[in-house]
Parts: sequence; C-alpha cells; structure tokens
Amino acid sequence: MSLPTVNTLRRLRTLSQFNDSQLESLATEVSIHSAGKKQRLIERGCTDQYSFYLLSGSVATIAKDNSRKVIESNPEGDISPIAHIRPSMYDVDALEDIEYLKISAAQLTDFAQHLDHDSENEIENMDVVTIEQTEEENQLTIQLFQDITSDNISLQSLPDVAQRIQQAFSQSHINAEAIARIIQSDPAITAKLLMVANSALYKGRAQIDTLQQAIVRIGLEAMRKQVIIYVVRELFKATSADIKSKMQRLWQHSRRVAAFSRVLAKQSGLFDPEQAQLAGLIHDLGEIAILQYVQDHPELYDDDEKLMSAIHNLRPQITSMLLSKWNFTDELITVGEESEVWFRNPQNEADLCDLILIAQYHSFIGSAEMSKLPPVFKLPAFAKLGLKMEEPAQIMDFVKESKAEVEIIEKLLGTI
Repeated sequence: MSLPTVNTLRRLRTLSQFNDSQLESLATEVSIHSAGKKQRLIERGCTDQYSFYLLSGSVATIAKDNSRKVIESNPEGDISPIAHIRPSMYDVDALEDIEYLKISAAQLTDFAQHLDHDSENEIENMDVVTIEQTEEENQLTIQLFQDITSDNISLQSLPDVAQRIQQAFSQSHINAEAIARIIQSDPAITAKLLMVANSALYKGRAQIDTLQQAIVRIGLEAMRKQVIIYVVRELFKATSADIKSKMQRLWQHSRRVAAFSRVLAKQSGLFDPEQAQLAGLIHDLGEIAILQYVQDHPELYDDDEKLMSAIHNLRPQITSMLLSKWNFTDELITVGEESEVWFRNPQNEADLCDLILIAQYHSFIGSAEMSKLPPVFKLPAFAKLGLKMEEPAQIMDFVKESKAEVEIIEKLLGTI
C-alpha cells in the first residue's frame, strides 16, 4: 500500500473544503489499496462506515435483482464515493486490477475536529448526535434487514387524503375548488390548514374562516405540502410506553429540523421554504418504521444500545423505501438517504439535502448530551449554501435571531 498525494485527495468531493496543508496531514493517515479482478470490495447488506473511492480500473455494482452498473475510474475529474449508503444495497466487484482509497466516517470526522479545535470551541454547545456502531451484529438489526430485503416488512402507506391530493396534482388541470373538496373530507386537516393560513407565517391582514380562502392565501402548492406535513405528523404515534417516549423525542427533533430548514431556506434564498420544511420533517422517517417494527416484535428488543445500532444502520435505507413508496421526488428521497452524511458533496451546487444537513446542525446547538461533530465550516454543504456566517459568533447570532420564528413553526406543527 502507498500513500495518496495531495492532488489525489483534492479530487475527492468529500474533501473539497480542506486546504493543501490539511490534505497533506490527511495523506499520512490513509493508504491506497489494490484489488484483483473479481475481488469483492463491498457486500450487499454491509454496515461498515467506510467510503470507497475508485482511483484506477473499473468495478461493477450488483443489486438484489442482479442488475449491474459498471463504474470506471476518472483519471482527471472529481471522485465520488461508490455505494456509500449503509447498509449497502449492492455487491461491488472489481472487473480488473484496481486501486482505491478507503476512508472511514469516524476518521474523517476526527480529522476535521482536530484541525479546527479552537474554532469549534468558540461555538458554544455546538453538539450533535452520532451513534457508534456496535462491534458485533445483533439479532434486531439482522432480522429487520432480512425482513426488508425479503419484502416481509409492512411499510406505512400514505393516508387517503394525501394520496388523493397527490393524484390531483398529477392531473394537468387542478384548481382550488377541487383541492378544497378533497381536503374537506378530513375535518382535522381542514382545521389545521385554517390555523396555518391565519398564523404569523403568512401574516394576512384579516382573519379567514373558509378553506378556499386559506388555499388562496397559502397557494395550491404550499397547501399540498402542508397536507403532507400534517399526515406525516400523525405517523409519530405509538402504544408501548417505552416506544412512545422514543417517538416523542424523534418528533421533537424532526419538527425542530423542519423549523430550521424553513428559516435557512429563506436565509439562503435557494429553496422553497415549504419544501424545505417538509424535507426537514421527513428526513428521519425510517426511524418511525423501525420503532413501530420493534413495538410489533418485542422479542427482538432487549436493550437500547441494539435498538440505536439498528436505527443507525437501517434508517437511511428504510426512509428511502418509504419515500419511494409514497412517490416522493428523487430530491426528497436523497434527503432521506444522505442527511446524516456530514461530508457528502455530490455536486458543486447546493441541493435540498445540503440544506437539511445544515438545518440539523443548527437544531443541535445547545443540546448538552450530543457528541461533538466536525466544525460546521468544514462541511461542504455549509460552503455551498452561501450563508453569510463566517464566524462562530455569527452562527450563534443567527440562532438567537431565528428563535421566535423557529418557535412559531414548531408550535404550528404541534405536539403528539
């Protein structure tokens, strides 16, 4: 094995925010690996937290249905990680002699933390949750993954009103009257939408009391997103006392991320605030399915450590499956898959997942029990969003200035 050059590391999209001296330091901590033809690099179902970067040669990714995709190295361009979602949905085999880099998420995070230790300390209580994967596989993770891959797990369907709204918007001609007729079939959603339309978020001059007026004030597209937001909120329910408390903590986290997502969307000017709020709310949707699975299979749940390991390993994939089943856009599915990948950098322009990732970062400020993350200024998403926050103090000022609006949004989303 040999060490990579700074020029090689600079081509890794994940490392775009590091300068040459920082890359020189990292180059001494990672090695270039080689593999021969037909050697398997990644097993389908693998849960290790490594990213693989192909430097030379070609590999094939093989899905469960045996569909294959060939990936060839690019000697000049940027290098993106291969099959980085965990658990891996693919086997990855070398098609010829290859060279590749293998970098762990923990290694990258530790590296970034040490580089900017002083700057990080200036951001008071800047903490986020990271769950370390347990060394040994546990029965819950194994059984849940087997049920996912064999289609034995029943994923929640989108409620009837939301399905009808989605279908209506797929038609070439829609109008407020038709949408109002669908929504009015559910009095609870109707009442919620009237409350949203009369809230400080929309700042109407006069109080309104009909759904048609609410649709006019909010707009058809925003109304559709608000319906989805409401029905998603209803999924955060449980019967078991222990699972119910976990679901409530998840709801508190999700609605706070949703609130910061909306505020940051307005701040950046790059995204629709309604879409951002929805994305923030659904970014951990797979965890709901896991908690419901545990509630239905108590024999597999014997301690919280194993549960958190299963959530950490399987949440992205289950979130992706749920959002795909609900016919959500690829943009939202990416949010579900990658909003925990702090050093993601699939393209040069910011996407919605970048926004949600930074919204999560902001939502964790002041949370004493969270584990330290790398400095926010080192995250590729932060630079791509172009937020005018160049110092830790400016981030804290933004959080303080946004407090009232965040609280309004959280209150509108309600409690469970």
